[in-house]
Amino acid sequence: MNNIRKANADDALVISEISVNTWKKAYEGLLPPKLLANRNVDEKRINSWKENIANSDYTVLVYEDKKVCGYLWGGKKRDKIDVPYEIYAIYVSPEYQRSGIGQALMAEYKKMINNKPFYLYMLKGNVSASAFYQKMGGKENTHYNRKLSVGEYSIEEEIYIFE
Repeated sequence: MNNIRKANADDALVISEISVNTWKKAYEGLLPPKLLANRNVDEKRINSWKENIANSDYTVLVYEDKKVCGYLWGGKKRDKIDVPYEIYAIYVSPEYQRSGIGQALMAEYKKMINNKPFYLYMLKGNVSASAFYQKMGGKENTHYNRKLSVGEYSIEEEIYIFE
């Protein structure tokens, strides 16, 4: 059963909700509580998703089971890495995790990019995400791990490359 489709502007609100809710659950204990508390569904976030969906350089897929319960956002690489494609974000609502939705979204994305290599970054210490990416065939490459500033906070990200 394939419940995956390209997102449209009407999905921006629910994608924002999934993003915020999943962040707050997945990154609890990994990111400062204040940073998580300040992440909210607001007009700016919803408009940002509308732009992402409308931009033809990117693909936003949603998994729908009576309602949208997961999404993947990907496209051409944004970093100086010898891999042509990137997944910028993949999130599944907490209540739907471990049900095959993430696997289905990644499989559909791989088809769309003709099984070319891709990579993604994940927050260091996110054990369940790391296990999932390894299960999906991703290999960590510590050479490309990075530190980013998010407001006043510094976070570390690990890269997984899928060949």
